[in-house]
Amino acid sequence: MNRKSKLLLISILILTVAPNCAAFGQRRTSSRKPNTATPVGWYSFTGPDGDFSLAFPAKPLPFESDIEGPVTTLRHYHLSTKDGKYFSVNIQDMGGDPVSRDANEFDPNNESTVAVAARERGERVVQVHRLAKNIFEMEVWQPVKDTPNKLHRIDHAILRRGRLYTLGCGSLIDNKEVDRAVCRKFFNSLRFIK
Repeated sequence: MNRKSKLLLISILILTVAPNCAAFGQRRTSSRKPNTATPVGWYSFTGPDGDFSLAFPAKPLPFESDIEGPVTTLRHYHLSTKDGKYFSVNIQDMGGDPVSRDANEFDPNNESTVAVAARERGERVVQVHRLAKNIFEMEVWQPVKDTPNKLHRIDHAILRRGRLYTLGCGSLIDNKEVDRAVCRKFFNSLRFIK
């Protein structure tokens, strides 16, 4: 496995841990909506380096502690909503020349490498496919520890100028599919500023 695939796996692994972390709120075992209303407007989040913006349903929070990656610290911002949805973005620098092909395009075997790693973690991979030379999407059902339940998640990984952006959109409600329209709104809101 090459360096770029390893970095991508680290970023995706953070997403697999996130739904089971206290930082993402409590999983729900029922799809019944809570009494409080969900946010009406979306929050425009600007990345910590000012290089991108991304719309979240509300202001996301940084992960409690830094996660050291093989090249740089992985930065992670996340939000869980009262109606059981979660959203996240991981940012990981890969190093190297930002205008090189390696810094802007995934390897040809990238999707299969990531799918194999997800299956080894016990996830059921629904689909994984490339959307562009530097973007791929993966949909999985992630096991919930010590239960027969699963959490549904869709991830987008974008490689741009030597930086990997991994967007996650999922459900915190056991065995409930994600709201695909909301996930599309989240993924499609990504804008690069620089």
